[in-house]
Amino acid sequence: MSQYVYQIHGALENAQGQFKGLRVLVCDLYNFDCVDAPVEILDNETAKFIQFRLKVTSQPLDIQRLPVLIQNRIREPLGRWLDDWVYKNFNGDTSESKDINS
Repeated sequence: MSQYVYQIHGALENAQGQFKGLRVLVCDLYNFDCVDAPVEILDNETAKFIQFRLKVTSQPLDIQRLPVLIQNRIREPLGRWLDDWVYKNFNGDTSESKDINS
């Protein structure tokens, strides 16, 4: 697995103001990309908490200002999701490739 770093850039909302995911900047030694992680990677309680925070403040969502428990409930599933994303998009997912000799 390659090493990478990421930064949560902000929350994504639809036109009705519903929380739909997180915009994340991801980079490794050779690649840099922006990816939208879907809300489904988070548990329901965490997604509802973020939705609440988005409704009560007009400022952008700052993950580092959230309670540590919520930060961990965001970063753990996001890290697992990004592991898969980086593997498929930066390194190429070879599990589905076909042997050219067959």
